[in-house]
Amino acid sequence: GTGTGTGTGTGTGTATSAGSATVTAGGDSSSSTKTSPTPVEEGEEEEAEEDGKDTHFVSFEGDRSRVVVIDKKATVLRWLLGKAWQSWHNKVWAACQLTPICAVLGPVSIVTTLVAYTCFVRDKGLFLIPGITGVGLWYNMLTSRSPRVLRILAKDFDMLFNIGNMIVWACCLSASFGWDERTVPVVLAVMMNAFLMVLVDATCSDFEYGGSRRIFLSFTTLMCFSGLVLDQGGLYNDVENIVWVFNTRDGFHATTAEAWEATNSTALADDGNTITLHTYLRSVGNTRVLFFAVFIATAAWASIYHPTECAILKNAARRSVIGGAQEEEVVEVPSTAAGTVPHEGSQELQYSLSTYQAEQEDTEEAPVSQQLNDERMALDAESEATVNGLGDDDEVIAFMPAEEIIIPDGPKRSMLCFLLRGNHRMAKRVNDFLEEHKDWGQIPGVIGFIIFMVALTEVIPLNLTWVGSVLNLPHTTRSFSKLNVQAVKLCISEPFDFMVPFVTLTVGSIGGMASFDFHPGCCAGFVCFEIFFITDILLGDADLAERAIRKVGSFVPLYTIVFIIFGSIYAMIVFGACPSASSVHELSFTFLKSHVKISFISMWARFMYVSSTPRNFSRNK
Repeated sequence: GTGTGTGTGTGTGTATSAGSATVTAGGDSSSSTKTSPTPVEEGEEEEAEEDGKDTHFVSFEGDRSRVVVIDKKATVLRWLLGKAWQSWHNKVWAACQLTPICAVLGPVSIVTTLVAYTCFVRDKGLFLIPGITGVGLWYNMLTSRSPRVLRILAKDFDMLFNIGNMIVWACCLSASFGWDERTVPVVLAVMMNAFLMVLVDATCSDFEYGGSRRIFLSFTTLMCFSGLVLDQGGLYNDVENIVWVFNTRDGFHATTAEAWEATNSTALADDGNTITLHTYLRSVGNTRVLFFAVFIATAAWASIYHPTECAILKNAARRSVIGGAQEEEVVEVPSTAAGTVPHEGSQELQYSLSTYQAEQEDTEEAPVSQQLNDERMALDAESEATVNGLGDDDEVIAFMPAEEIIIPDGPKRSMLCFLLRGNHRMAKRVNDFLEEHKDWGQIPGVIGFIIFMVALTEVIPLNLTWVGSVLNLPHTTRSFSKLNVQAVKLCISEPFDFMVPFVTLTVGSIGGMASFDFHPGCCAGFVCFEIFFITDILLGDADLAERAIRKVGSFVPLYTIVFIIFGSIYAMIVFGACPSASSVHELSFTFLKSHVKISFISMWARFMYVSSTPRNFSRNK
């Protein structure tokens, strides 16, 4: 059916599709027409809104205009052999496949390494054996990787972040070993196999990407946690506990834990104008391997419940509004579909792309955006060249967008309506009032953060931290009340993107409050900051308001100001600019054979840094 809206002067006309799509016309005798199964009059539209009907839909879709296709034989092995040795490729490929002997020796070498570290080994040269036996596993996995996918992964923050964590861990543990022969299995057996697990999505091996992928990821997770427990529990034999010390008077130097503790120094000692900081080297490495283990655990979980999806390589979904008060701008996409490729091998591939898109459209329960409907599956230039060069027996691997979802949004979908037990009329009135006066919350919120920051330095009374906490509440309340319940559920189900930052943020905030001896005003400020970070950063994708999606660039100044304030508070606490933040407060306990002491300031510094790093990167991108 067709719905027509006509407006004269400043009047408006609306046409809706099942109460979802809205067309607005204004000006001198102008009109607008949209296809709609059920025309709805203006009075009926107002009644629909009053009944809590959905005002618009938000589509979360992948980039269909860039489907990556790689030749299954275009591996690192072919790149290493070069053109002169192409005839040897099949023979070497068959020899370098993941054979049972390598699949057994690799895990055995890792387990043997961890067990040997807990024993007294007189001849350190014996550690070369597990290091050498572990080479076969990661070499076979490396030769099966696709160079093109490796280039794509090289730009992925998750890959860089986790490989960096393992490099830091390997360096810290090797330094604790004195860089002797025990370093060899750390690098050749443990670290290299961990690297290849992060790059598992680039494999061209059916055996590795099949059922063995979840086994390898689960085994890697188990080994990471086992090594963490053995090291933190003091079960490693003949290990030197190194401490890095930095002060503004003598600079940087390294010492042993026994020598440092003998001086009765603390994590942060202020001697006049001298600020001293220290950190345990192995503790730094253990923190890094902990984050790597959690990331691999989430990848293993995903490989079990979503076996056909990539475990590591993920792209951010695009959000577009369907319906609403404004028309969605349609972007013309050049037609570069795989069907235009004049090759027999492209016909089967094009059929697969068409079938995938048809399945996505059939499973959608809401109207599809015009941009998404016009954007067909298409290959990029390099993938198109790959398809053109296919032989009769060649195979390809296609990377296509994952599941696409459409979420309805309206007064009855908000978190406030959920808390009010379905009273959508009250929720709509409150949310509309808060949105209309959003400046009343944003400006006092920024001022509140500044007051909180200055009060921590005690230039003004420390009790004024209460003022900063109260001023931040209106903006946080408005942001939380309008979140979409279904989108919030999807956000909190992401382990690495939500659960890890949430847990580390909570632990870091507890460390910050404890460093101020749980001062009430400081506690209120840290709690308000955590709620703000969760609502505006971690759950930012659950804000499905039209303004938040269509004018996403308007939030850049706000996030920039918040980032500067957070960085200032972080540096002030760590470097001793807050007189009440005492490093005397420590968490002390016995774990197996090790007596663990953790400064609350150190807890704040490490966990707050990790909780903000992934999300700041994604927000800036």
